[in-house]
Amino acid sequence: MARVSRYLANGFIPVTEPPARRLMPVAASINIVKGDYIEDNGSGYATNADTAFASTALGIAAADADNSSGAAGAIEVEYYPIDLKTQYIVPVAADALITQDAVGSIVDLQNNDDIDIADTGIASGPGFYIDEIDVCAAAIAANTYGYAIGHFIFVS
Repeated sequence: MARVSRYLANGFIPVTEPPARRLMPVAASINIVKGDYIEDNGSGYATNADTAFASTALGIAAADADNSSGAAGAIEVEYYPIDLKTQYIVPVAADALITQDAVGSIVDLQNNDDIDIADTGIASGPGFYIDEIDVCAAAIAANTYGYAIGHFIFVS
């Protein structure tokens, strides 16, 4: 079921109303793009350098924040904090078209802006729960492996 009129090649895009935006200073030499998964780098700065969900998760970038040539804290990034009710549509970055069998799976990141439907081994922390899939012609034209629509949950 197509829920958006245009598909983005990368990023988590809210389908339902996201929580209020928050701000976080960006780590040095980091370029955050709208839709990236971001987390605290352990020093109080936002980064998108990870390729797995972590307990230091902040949320999803609500806007671009290019600090690629700046010092830590030179700019801030707006982000949607991870919550349990906001649904996102996100491209699948696995090596196969997403199928209905993926619905109900809890998956991890592949990159900071897409998911790996084969990586379901989340032992604790945040994960992306797949509620439905989008493999219509327009979705596949935009991303070969289709899109997942889901929300974040916390595994313990």
